[in-house]
Amino acid sequence: MGFVTIGSYGVAYYSIGVLIPVISADTGWSFGFLAAGFSAGVLGSGGVALLAGRTFDRHGSLPVIAPTLAVGTGAFLIASWAQEPWQFVSAWAVGGASVAGGLYYNMTMPVVSRLYPQKRAAALSVLTLLGALASPIFYPVAGLMIEAWGWRGTLRGLVVLMVVCAAPGALLVRAPAAARPAEGERRTERLVDALREPTVHRVLLVFALAGAGSSALLIHQVAAFQAAGLTIAAASGFAGARGAFQIPGRLLMAPLTSRLGVRGAIALCYATAITASLALLAAMGGAAVTPLAFYYAAIGGMSLGLLSPLNGLFQAEVYGDARLGTLTGVATVIGSVSSAAGAWAAGAAVDLTGGYRATLVAVVALHGLALVALWWQRAASRRADSAGGSPGL
Repeated sequence: MGFVTIGSYGVAYYSIGVLIPVISADTGWSFGFLAAGFSAGVLGSGGVALLAGRTFDRHGSLPVIAPTLAVGTGAFLIASWAQEPWQFVSAWAVGGASVAGGLYYNMTMPVVSRLYPQKRAAALSVLTLLGALASPIFYPVAGLMIEAWGWRGTLRGLVVLMVVCAAPGALLVRAPAAARPAEGERRTERLVDALREPTVHRVLLVFALAGAGSSALLIHQVAAFQAAGLTIAAASGFAGARGAFQIPGRLLMAPLTSRLGVRGAIALCYATAITASLALLAAMGGAAVTPLAFYYAAIGGMSLGLLSPLNGLFQAEVYGDARLGTLTGVATVIGSVSSAAGAWAAGAAVDLTGGYRATLVAVVALHGLALVALWWQRAASRRADSAGGSPGL
């Protein structure tokens, strides 16, 4: 599952940020229109994730992972032969929706959580430590491939790497369906009832706000570094280093959660992510670009690395095992809408303003709002704990 995560995020989530500026420069296609293709894929991934989550809860992992890998592979290859912008955007949207909905953490985390219920924290740590290698592998590889092969050959090569990474997990891992609840418990598992719980729908709000900010930042970080004066190789390198710093970040999970709790550690991640975005914003001024880029990569990477396993633990505790796949799918629907909106709005802002400052300011504001929503969710959790109606967090 770790290698599935590496391949899927590497192509569908990280490499697109390197590809879009090059495709736009080579073809003359609008930067904002290409970003809309990424947004459409993110948006579509919500529907795929909801279907995948329900299928996983009912039938296990095999009917989910292999088919979504096959569809995503075909669609990305079609995108590499596109001659018109609508062809690229359409193919990328299908590929991105399939890969993100069926192979991202919204699926690999529930698979691992169900396979290792007694060692969930350790299993998620291993999964996300491996997953953290996606950006340090795919960012620099994409940059080097582009210089040698152009964007079309690069996209084809990246798809081959994705299949090599993901095929073993797609074919060999067998996570079971959820255990059937007792007759008296079935009503509490209805999706509409679950979504009415304040502890659940406020978690979804937190993820929506953070997802919009993260998506806007991710798709434009390489181009923003270029605008600050770095070459595409250097910009891709710092973006990859941000991914590499996820690894030491994840090693901090145990001491931070024991000291701050899961929610407190998530709040710390949002706060440090704000400082990293401010560093990138300051680099746009042209002074001390390299030190600020190092700070962005190190601090932003560690906070990003911590968030993945923390979000998995947070959701598993709030949702419970019987509805874990379905509610994780719902969270992906909400997150996909907000992430798509964030990526599209950021691309439109770049086209409108000719720069990246407005986007970075919005990223800071969105993470600040996520902190406020997290505090609001904590209040709901405390009330539910007092009433004896929610798992302790």
